[in-house]
Amino acid sequence: MNEMNEMPVTPEAPKKSNKGLIIGIVVVVLLCCCCATLGLAWQFGDQVIQAMGM
Repeated sequence: MNEMNEMPVTPEAPKKSNKGLIIGIVVVVLLCCCCATLGLAWQFGDQVIQAMGM
């Protein structure tokens, strides 16, 4: 009789994977770093080469 008073237990749905979101964020961060590096190289490249004596 005690079993009749308990609420039925529903199985939890499996969690949605965040793998795509994480990969997307990593790709965006890497692209931003590459763009910043290229921009700095474009801006200061001549000064660096002169400082190195090349």
